[in-house]
Amino acid sequence: MIPRGFQALLDAVDLPAPIRADLLRRMTAPWRGYHGLAHLTVLWERHRRYGRTGPMRRPRMARLIAAAILFHDAVLQPGAADNEARSAAFWRATARRLRGFTPAEIAWVAETIQATADHLNTPLPRGERGTARLWLLDLDLSPIGEAATTFDRNGRQLRAEARHLDDAAYTAMQGAFLARIAAAPRIVRHPQLHAAFEARARANIRRELGRSAAARGHAATAAEPPRSPAIA
Repeated sequence: MIPRGFQALLDAVDLPAPIRADLLRRMTAPWRGYHGLAHLTVLWERHRRYGRTGPMRRPRMARLIAAAILFHDAVLQPGAADNEARSAAFWRATARRLRGFTPAEIAWVAETIQATADHLNTPLPRGERGTARLWLLDLDLSPIGEAATTFDRNGRQLRAEARHLDDAAYTAMQGAFLARIAAAPRIVRHPQLHAAFEARARANIRRELGRSAAARGHAATAAEPPRSPAIA
């Protein structure tokens, strides 16, 4: 089912029908959970709500941001370390068939997609294109700052995607990711998105890490061998 609002994202990039069909096929693959059409729609609607200042408000930059949103998860192979690089390559190949993108704009979108491999530590270019790249990276992190029930639902969807991992391995991986995010001075760095999502993001991470620690403690206790009765 195509979420309400996704059509507006497609229209913003102006994709020909065959490319739309291919992208929809990719984004609705049965192994996708969190990284599907709903995620892209949330980011685009969030951009339209909050991105009314700076370079993001300009139609040409808005189209580049729309392209980065639309293609940043185009390749999703569970467990692969190069999904972002392959998504960027897919965008470059696709963009050659699109009208209205300059070579520099195609490169900016590809580099922005690649930057989602490490939202907080990827160097940003100077000027407006750096601001716009930070904006896209923060949009992609903003679901960490959803209401608790939505955050938990997203977590279940992420777990379903990681079918190559058992529960212990997934919990360890996700815990390490969240701990690294929490260690950043600012999780969401752009002022508008920071004000809207930072506090809830930190609350969600604290809650999730606490829940994971409690589960590990319970598992460790359950694994202990029974003790012999003490002899007086």
